[in-house]
Amino acid sequence: MTEIQPSEARALLTQADRLSRRAHDAVRWPYVAFIVALGATTSLGTFAMGLGTGRAFGAAYFGTITVVTALVLWFTIAIRGRSAFARGRRWTAYIAAWAVTYCAAIAVVAWVHGSVLWSAVTSGAVLVVAIACAAWESRS
Repeated sequence: MTEIQPSEARALLTQADRLSRRAHDAVRWPYVAFIVALGATTSLGTFAMGLGTGRAFGAAYFGTITVVTALVLWFTIAIRGRSAFARGRRWTAYIAAWAVTYCAAIAVVAWVHGSVLWSAVTSGAVLVVAIACAAWESRS
């Protein structure tokens, strides 16, 4: 059995710490990408729906649903199954914060349709909340 010198042990611990940080960072980036993409898609989609009529509204609606569906599928595959959405309290808080602002933006689409001000405020709030959640996740 060979003895490890203190300097070798420190070097091994430093390397283990570096590998641990890299692994942790690699795990959270799909979550960050998903939150940002979800926020951007739903923000722009609700803004377009809030201002569009007829075919423009339909295109914005269809495009938003299509991209969100693709995001959920990509995220589920990237994280490997149902565990993608079982991240814990922090993940639940992110989705709840996004959902509250998204529901407000959808309410504007339904009840104040055509209002540039309200569409911009609520759609912007969706994006701001998503970016804030992604920033929080990237630092966790």
